[in-house]
Amino acid sequence: MPDLASLLSHLPVPEAAKAELRTRLAEPTRHYHGTAHVVLLWQRHRHYGATLTVQQEPWNTRLACAIAFHDAIYDATRRENEAASAALWRAASPALPPEAIDWVANTILATANHLAEKPEPNMSEAAWAARAWMLDLDLTPLGERPEAFNANTEALRREYAHLSDQAWNQGRAAFLRGIAATPRLFRTPVLHTAFEPQARANVARDLARAPLP
Repeated sequence: MPDLASLLSHLPVPEAAKAELRTRLAEPTRHYHGTAHVVLLWQRHRHYGATLTVQQEPWNTRLACAIAFHDAIYDATRRENEAASAALWRAASPALPPEAIDWVANTILATANHLAEKPEPNMSEAAWAARAWMLDLDLTPLGERPEAFNANTEALRREYAHLSDQAWNQGRAAFLRGIAATPRLFRTPVLHTAFEPQARANVARDLARAPLP
């Protein structure tokens, strides 16, 4: 099964950048947004995308970079994590073609608001399909089995330990309501079929559970 070494082997960046990324993803404050998260997305990319163009080049390599770097910098007390992660990616990849650097950086930025993202002007169909795939992959944990979904919620709560219970519950309720109100969570048919029904059930269950306001 693909692991972190497999993911890193697909990154066309210096070994020092890979080592820094390993260290960042293993930070003790990362209970959810860490090594296991990016490995899970990489595994799902390799599994569910096996017959799709997202595993053809240049998209497979660019997606590996987006998966690896999208949470490269993460601090639950700050709001600019995606921008900082995109900047770290740009610093790690100066030798790549500008188009590749920009696509990965902008895809990382898009993970700040997965469901609101739309194609950029003049964006090719292939470029948008790969970005939509990345955004969907990052949402697949919503469609875990209930036990794993609950464990992810607990891990996120530990990351947000600086918030009071009231602030956490209010923020999570707002997030879940936004998810519930979205007509379609997963843009890509493969991931829609695999994860949408369970994601809907998980969100509905959490919204119905106290102490969400």
